[in-house]
Amino acid sequence: MLEGTVVTVLFELHAEGLGYREIARRTGISRNTVRRYLRDGASAGQVTRPRRRSKLDPFKPEIDRLVADGLTSAPAITERLKELGYTGKVTIVRDYVRTIRQGASRGA
Repeated sequence: MLEGTVVTVLFELHAEGLGYREIARRTGISRNTVRRYLRDGASAGQVTRPRRRSKLDPFKPEIDRLVADGLTSAPAITERLKELGYTGKVTIVRDYVRTIRQGASRGA
């Protein structure tokens, strides 16, 4: 991924009317890379990628339900989730349960 200042230069050169080939020559960046950044319309260095889904995302409603029912042990919750097809580890469950508990204690 290119730095924001480099991407800004690409847009400035393109605004001056230069083509992909000339911009690539002046910056030393591959013509295909120049084309991709300019074509995608990335606004001056803000190239965003879609958020990667967590293995835990499909199971969060079930975890919320279990915690609401009083089960707050991350290892026990992990075992219940494994019965439902969860393939992750206890650490990510522990972190999520911690955020639920902290949210509940702040709201109380």
